[in-house]
Amino acid sequence: MRILVVDDSAVIRKMLEEILVAEGFSVTAAPDGIEGLEAVRSGGFDLMFLDIDMPSISGLQVCRMLRNDPQFQDFPIIMLTARGQKQDQFWGLETGADAYMTKPFDRDELLETLQRVMSEKERRSESPKDLTVALSSDNDGSDLIFRAGEVQETKLFKMTLVNSIYQIATRQSDLVDTCRAISDTLSSVVEFDIAMILLKDDNRLKLFVYIYRPTTRDFFVQAKKRLMDELMKDADSGELEREGIDVELHDPEHNMMKAAEEMSLAGFEAAALESKGENFGMFMMARGHRGQFKQEERDIFSLIARQSAIVVDNVRMYEKIKRFAVADGLTGLHNHRYFQEQLEKEYSRSRRFNLSLSLIMMDIDHFKDLNDTYGHQQGDVVLKGMAGVLRRCVRDIDLVARYGGEEFVAILPETPKKNAVIVAERMREMIENMEFEGRDEPLKMTASFGVSGYPDDNIKTRLDLIARADEAMYQAKRGGRNRVALYTPEGRASQ
Repeated sequence: MRILVVDDSAVIRKMLEEILVAEGFSVTAAPDGIEGLEAVRSGGFDLMFLDIDMPSISGLQVCRMLRNDPQFQDFPIIMLTARGQKQDQFWGLETGADAYMTKPFDRDELLETLQRVMSEKERRSESPKDLTVALSSDNDGSDLIFRAGEVQETKLFKMTLVNSIYQIATRQSDLVDTCRAISDTLSSVVEFDIAMILLKDDNRLKLFVYIYRPTTRDFFVQAKKRLMDELMKDADSGELEREGIDVELHDPEHNMMKAAEEMSLAGFEAAALESKGENFGMFMMARGHRGQFKQEERDIFSLIARQSAIVVDNVRMYEKIKRFAVADGLTGLHNHRYFQEQLEKEYSRSRRFNLSLSLIMMDIDHFKDLNDTYGHQQGDVVLKGMAGVLRRCVRDIDLVARYGGEEFVAILPETPKKNAVIVAERMREMIENMEFEGRDEPLKMTASFGVSGYPDDNIKTRLDLIARADEAMYQAKRGGRNRVALYTPEGRASQ
């Protein structure tokens, strides 16, 4: 097996040659990219080790030119670099290299990588291609220099990054997966410890946090505060801040709190996410031990942030359209149709796996009197407030919906009735203690609740579950309102 080593360092060429010859390989060395290209095109080589940083033309340019030639699209190339920067690895693999190694490397790592690349080549093709291409006798290499000059490495790198971002858009992922994929793409080309994507969603903020290396909680707090300071430059952000922030942490390696020593915010970079003239969030990266970000890293970050804004905005709009299709326009809760669909699914799942399922129905007490006295706009304020209370009282796996008028429902999967009663009582107490905004003074309201459950209440269909909860709720009304009633199999509601 013949191997070509292309590296401008005589030390590296000699080291590779000694290791490979000792393993029985035939080795030829070239000191730069032009001689390397000539050697490959002269034929007879089975694999090439190719340095990235070389005079005349870089290894990236050599790799790109070989991959653009159909005869060399499958020729095995292992990239070498002494810099160890993430963009080198990303760009090396994107230009078509089969593997990437950072100097210095040891014998075992070298041979393991070599074996893996050759095994992959054998799987791709049952028979090796004839790689022999004779150079014309009058070719002195000037045509190769000319072709290399046409390879605009920086532009290609940026185009490849942009393409990587737009590939995310084609996956039809939700907002969570999209933001994580964007952060992972940034991590593949820039060294940092933590990234955050902060999005404005109606009157709240949604913060996605991505931890890539051991950090401290204090470092996380510093980075978050710095990001919020950047956001607060927007005049509207104060209102958003008061409404609260939903934080979603992605730390698969459990790096939070793993740092052995205190970390300061050495490097910080943030960019606004803008699309169609709207500023809808911020993108940030930060690191502690490796100092400030270099200009090259900041440029890469800015490019990814600009392109990501378009992708994220499209996903936001798509999810908003989906929410509108299943949401109640006034309260933002799920609508009646979606509730019926999900209840059918949960009921079928509960029957199949013998799981508990509870349903809570709620009706606002004296709501008609409220509308008659204060008007329907005041009634809308109360309905929105009630929806907020119900959201805060349930788990992520539960579903809250507006059933119709002043009635609301909550589906509690894998929850026995006795636990559902506790949830309903918590809802009732929060509503009783809440003050709703009124025209002249705060208003006090109450609500009545009914609870039913499968398999306790002789339930045969989802409609039985609704009917039992409805019956219990009206029993609570008849019992004096502002209470929780539990349906019993005897047809009576206990309070």
